[in-house]
Amino acid sequence: MLAAPRAAAGCCCLILCACFGFVQACRQQGKTHDLTFEHEISPQPPRVGKVTITLNIKDASGAPVAGAHLALEVNMSHAGMAPVFTEARELQPGRYQSVMELSMAGDWNVTVHVSLSDGRKLDHDFEIKGVQP
Repeated sequence: MLAAPRAAAGCCCLILCACFGFVQACRQQGKTHDLTFEHEISPQPPRVGKVTITLNIKDASGAPVAGAHLALEVNMSHAGMAPVFTEARELQPGRYQSVMELSMAGDWNVTVHVSLSDGRKLDHDFEIKGVQP
């Protein structure tokens, strides 16, 4: 009769350990390797049509991060729209730029997929709010 409660306690222990491991993995994914990102959107306010996104990336010491590959994935904040994909080119060390077409007014979510020259990969997210018609 004691086997069932022990089995249940063992299952609960395993589930808690798995959840703790998952939470720790999620925290590590949010780490940006001590890089800072600044973005500029042009025109201001942003409008439907061509939009220029300029990104500045610096390391912990404030030095520009050169030689990275940036792929941008841009999605409307609501479901039903196909994402927009583009790449950014490096204008000067640590300064990257992309021109893209925003097809609708509203809020857009941008994910920058970054591949650093040393092989590390990370994502950086930001929003373009209030795109006007």
